[in-house]
Amino acid sequence: MNAGRSILGAAASLALLALSVPGLQDQAPAPPSSAAPVPITVRVFDGDRFVPDLALKDFVIEEAGLAVSPQALFLLQKDRIERQEGRTDLRPDVSRKIFLLFQLTEYHAKIPDALEFFFGTELLPTDALDIVTPMNTYSLSRGALATKSRETLARELTALLRKDIIKGGMAYNSALRDLKRIVRQIGGAGRTGLGDTEGEVDDGTSLEQQLVQYSEHLQQMEGFRVVEEPDLVALARRMKGRPGQRLVFFIYQREYRPEISSQTMDVLMMNNQERPDILAALQSLFPLYSRPMNVDRDVVRQAFAGSGMDFHFLFMNRQPERISGISMREQSEDVFKALTGAAEATGGTTETSQDPSLSLPKALRAAERSYLLFFTPSTSAPPGTFIPLEVRIKDKGYRVAHRSGYQTGS
Repeated sequence: MNAGRSILGAAASLALLALSVPGLQDQAPAPPSSAAPVPITVRVFDGDRFVPDLALKDFVIEEAGLAVSPQALFLLQKDRIERQEGRTDLRPDVSRKIFLLFQLTEYHAKIPDALEFFFGTELLPTDALDIVTPMNTYSLSRGALATKSRETLARELTALLRKDIIKGGMAYNSALRDLKRIVRQIGGAGRTGLGDTEGEVDDGTSLEQQLVQYSEHLQQMEGFRVVEEPDLVALARRMKGRPGQRLVFFIYQREYRPEISSQTMDVLMMNNQERPDILAALQSLFPLYSRPMNVDRDVVRQAFAGSGMDFHFLFMNRQPERISGISMREQSEDVFKALTGAAEATGGTTETSQDPSLSLPKALRAAERSYLLFFTPSTSAPPGTFIPLEVRIKDKGYRVAHRSGYQTGS
């Protein structure tokens, strides 16, 4: 990864960072035989209310369109089995490993409240925790709460997260300021509305040079935030087969890219009809505004569904700056689509909010309760084949969330 993508350590390499802590590089357990029962975590909702009183007979599982009978049911509250039904020989590992993955370029003032809630309300003494920042990974082992108070842990991790977000965002935010400056130069808008303390906008650079710089900085900004498909698939593969419940919360901040406004583009085109070099430079910008999807969503969805993790996507929405002469274009739409699909494929949630102290508690509460069903596969497909799953509740119109399938031989 080149220097231009260092900030994307969080978005593109979160999988690698989150799994670089001691103990997670061990070999995954050997995959079960094709006849071994397959677990599937299921959440059933009546509106927004979790439905806790369902029995084994209420569930219908369709494997590649064919009905199979669930053989065991476990009703879970965090890491505790509240009720079980069916086969008595199954002993699922319901211990929890929690990952908080922060991909932020700006520190948010509500992060302390979010972590205070997490440590004070949701984290169990038996939970293992990794927090991944744009710069580092911090691992909290099971039993750490015996040596430090929850308030101390929340305060220490908040300080580390703030430091890492500010440090990790330096290159990104510097490039963002440079791009704004160049756009203002091109549009002749000065510093109107920015309230910054940068030097004078007019540095004598010709329009031709400004357009070249603009093109280069657009491509640099793109490199900062690319989410690569192989890294997302690697995250899924490394989560696969790990014991217990793997709860992953990906906190991602909406991004905008400063571009020349359409009005400024029209003026530049009109005023430079006798300058084919300027017109060509302007025309060359349009392909840079069209951003192709860098992630095959179907590949990512199948990888995440087959991993067995519980993936929750927290999209930190925010409004764009209003800057004279600059159009602030959404730069997160492909990331949003890919990670929303990944969350849905695991039976997880997507929360959209400007406030992490609201979205993180909501996602954590949604993950607290679930049914764990086991069924024996009936397919004879070759190992590695993705088999779609659908779970329904007999004679009820409940909303059901679960992973969208599994891979044979795993």
